[in-house]
Amino acid sequence: MKIKNGILTLVLILFTNLLSAQKHNIVNAALALTNKEYVEAKKYIDEAYVTESTSNNAKMWNYRSQIYLQIALKQAHLDENALFKATESYLKCLQTDKKGRIIVRKWSTKEDVLSGTINCGYNLFNKAIEEYNSGNYKNSLKYYTAIFEIIPLDTEDQLKTSNITRETILYNSFFSSNKLKDNSRSKKLLQKLINIEFNEPAIFIHMSNILIEEGATDKALEYLALGRKSFADDKSLINTEINLYIQLGRTSELIGKLGEAIALDKENDLLYFNRGTIYDQQGDVINAEKDYLIALKLNFSSFGANYNLGALYFNKGVETKNKANATSNNSLYSKLNKESEVLFAKSLPYLEKAHDLNSLDKNTLLSLKQLYYLNGDYAKSEEMKGLIAELK
Repeated sequence: MKIKNGILTLVLILFTNLLSAQKHNIVNAALALTNKEYVEAKKYIDEAYVTESTSNNAKMWNYRSQIYLQIALKQAHLDENALFKATESYLKCLQTDKKGRIIVRKWSTKEDVLSGTINCGYNLFNKAIEEYNSGNYKNSLKYYTAIFEIIPLDTEDQLKTSNITRETILYNSFFSSNKLKDNSRSKKLLQKLINIEFNEPAIFIHMSNILIEEGATDKALEYLALGRKSFADDKSLINTEINLYIQLGRTSELIGKLGEAIALDKENDLLYFNRGTIYDQQGDVINAEKDYLIALKLNFSSFGANYNLGALYFNKGVETKNKANATSNNSLYSKLNKESEVLFAKSLPYLEKAHDLNSLDKNTLLSLKQLYYLNGDYAKSEEMKGLIAELK
């Protein structure tokens, strides 16, 4: 029995020493972190992380989070996954005990842990953009995905003030996925954005483009129609829908649908505007002009109708002016030149109204710059030129 007790005592001593050595790794890691010796800190915390007795130790998570965040910020070459490891560790640090207290409260305050977690969020987002710009779209997606667990913890909207939200992460992730030609993932991301009513009409255009690529044109039209319910006067959505109907040889079908809708709702300016846009794209100037004028009679503050009618007169004026310059017949030149001046004069108030309604629309500014120049108002033309430069 004495021999057995001796063996037991020896084993117990060895086990105690081993356990002490393992916990000592965490202490050494903490000291190395304090001294900014990140290579050493990494070595000790990695040993603690892979050792069973300390692999889920609260103190280990506390120092692992801080060490790997510093490595990610200052010596990223030591570990390409440092930011992911820091994020994982900070999230572990926020786990709570039965009393609702964070498990690392002995070594760090909840405020400090949250601060580190939010810091990870900033850096994950910036790294995702960096990877995207470098063409590393898979890596970009990995960084975006890692932010999702942090977003709910942003109770003071620190990330939100930098436009780092669930919506922007989903949208940015779509662009990475789209670059990878991963249609399945891209559609899922877009559908999530549609479901949460993301305030960006382009998501419906992106979805329709994917569906067109897959040959599901009817489904593409459904999404464009859905988009216009939320963004009724968005020019890009309207033009995309019209162009698709034109490509499919179904323009008359769309005009017919709008005609039926107008019969039921004659005071809806958007219906006239949409139909006028189709006529405009078909080159049917007379019917386009009629619908734009009705739309403006119903709603003179419609940016789309003001811009499109102004552009219609302007383009017709340029066309007439070119015809005048191309003729050697003085009488015909005089006639056509006068017609172009009338058209330019008709165009101006509508484009100016469009500019009043949306001073940042570049197409309106470009049209006004050229129109003022043609009218000899060079000061106004230069003013528009300056406004255009400010948009860049």
